[in-house]
Amino acid sequence: MTESGGQTTYSRVSQLETSPYYRWPDPNIASTSEFPPGFRMIAYSNQEGAGTGGETGANLFVECCDYVNGGEESCTNYEGNPLVFPTNTCDFLGIAFAMPTCWDETKGIGTDNPFNHVAYTTDGTVNGPCPSGYDTRLPQIQLFLRINNYQGGTYVLSDGGEVFHVDFMNGWQENKLQEVIESCQATGQPGYNPDCNCDQFLTPNDNPSPQVCDSDVKQYIIDEEIETLSELPRGTCTGPQIIEKSWDVEPPFSNTDCVQDPGMDDDEEAGDDSVEGECSDSSLQMKFKKKFRLCDEWVASNPGRRCNKLGVREHCPVTCNAPEFCQSNSIRPFVVEETGKTKRCNWVAKDVEERCAYDDMCNTCRETCAGINTCASEN
Repeated sequence: MTESGGQTTYSRVSQLETSPYYRWPDPNIASTSEFPPGFRMIAYSNQEGAGTGGETGANLFVECCDYVNGGEESCTNYEGNPLVFPTNTCDFLGIAFAMPTCWDETKGIGTDNPFNHVAYTTDGTVNGPCPSGYDTRLPQIQLFLRINNYQGGTYVLSDGGEVFHVDFMNGWQENKLQEVIESCQATGQPGYNPDCNCDQFLTPNDNPSPQVCDSDVKQYIIDEEIETLSELPRGTCTGPQIIEKSWDVEPPFSNTDCVQDPGMDDDEEAGDDSVEGECSDSSLQMKFKKKFRLCDEWVASNPGRRCNKLGVREHCPVTCNAPEFCQSNSIRPFVVEETGKTKRCNWVAKDVEERCAYDDMCNTCRETCAGINTCASEN
């Protein structure tokens, strides 16, 4: 949100990462069932039970974090309702919200009312007892949202309020989540996952659908401006019917690189020059879920699954067979070998003559280093 000459302008935040996390109690404490077909729910940060029992004392928490000491995270935490957008800047802002886990089957699957058929446990924890009448235990979903290169004090929710909410519509293939619940040992602790990552129970998608562009949203979901607005949208969304879910037919979305690079600062512009020559993966480690990964090791061991994660194709276009990203910047933090510090391409852009002289940073920040004659010959 910016203000100039009495005019307020709202621009959608693009430098986002989101991840859903699942957890459930130890089976000795409670039996957990998968979400039934068609199940949906909405959870709000101010509803009963949301204010206790989460990782930091509430099921909504916010952290403003900077990378220090070569990649460690130093964070200031905020918790509870209302949602707080800190006024200070930081390398990333994290917002995490855990949804209810108790279901009253007599109230349906949420088709008519996606709110009152579910409830938090009586103490807000994943292991706590369910309220009377809400007798079916479901997995807990925590949605984690990250705003990279967070510029403090300039953000608002799209509805203009302070109550954070998450919508969930079940898209699991029937019986698959139940297999994971029964086969993957749970800790019962408020960590992000059970003891194992559970990947061995899932089938990698070796041919993922292309990303959804703004034009797709306008054509298939709602035909209105969604990038830059003079006032926040209000009222009921109107538009064509949402595309019917299918396990066999891919949606007709655009197969283009349609998302503006979120790794650059608001006052920086991408260069117009293209990178010439053969495309290469970055040789630098990228940071993914608090761990540092390499293209030729972690990504190459499971490209069908990992190349579909935000920022990986920009970092590893060769391993991911994604030539459309050969001129893109890496949007994930990477470790600068010469200093051991964690940086992004907007840091390289502040001194391209010196920093693009390093081969590894040229291959990582291709767009930033385009046209710099000190880049390595393979660029």
